[in-house]
Amino acid sequence: MITVIVIALALCAVMLFYMAVRSRRTQAGQVFRTVDLNAFRTLMDREDELFMRNKLPRSKFSQLKRQRIRVTMRYVARIAANASAVLHVGEAARVSSAPEVAQAATQVMELATQIRLQCLLAMAKLSMEYAVPSLQLTPAMLVPKYQSLRENLRLLGDLQTQNPALLAAAI
Repeated sequence: MITVIVIALALCAVMLFYMAVRSRRTQAGQVFRTVDLNAFRTLMDREDELFMRNKLPRSKFSQLKRQRIRVTMRYVARIAANASAVLHVGEAARVSSAPEVAQAATQVMELATQIRLQCLLAMAKLSMEYAVPSLQLTPAMLVPKYQSLRENLRLLGDLQTQNPALLAAAI
């Protein structure tokens, strides 16, 4: 059991290192990438997982669950990258002379920071589930937070006069 925990922690460390390196590499040219929230929601559905666990042989279930976890990790990484890009956009908007723009930018930045932290937690949980497919950890509540970030970003885009179309279409 201790070996499994050590392997899971090592996977978490590798994923965090990978995310940090990738984040630094893409910071120069922040690019927003769309996220299909319905597909992400389906991947995170625990009822679907329970159905597969009951209907498939254990080896096939483990193989399929690991494949789903890899795809889910890509979605989480994309959400984290978008949240990071939103932080940079929010930082520029926060220094606006219009108080409502500055306040909206602050809210967007707080939400983006929360999402980044939830992404780290989700990656750790997914790494543990990848190491031990029989685990069923509680998924992070990324979808509602990410939808809220989208709405707040659109609001910020509406308040800004210089580039509302860029922000509204960002994520």
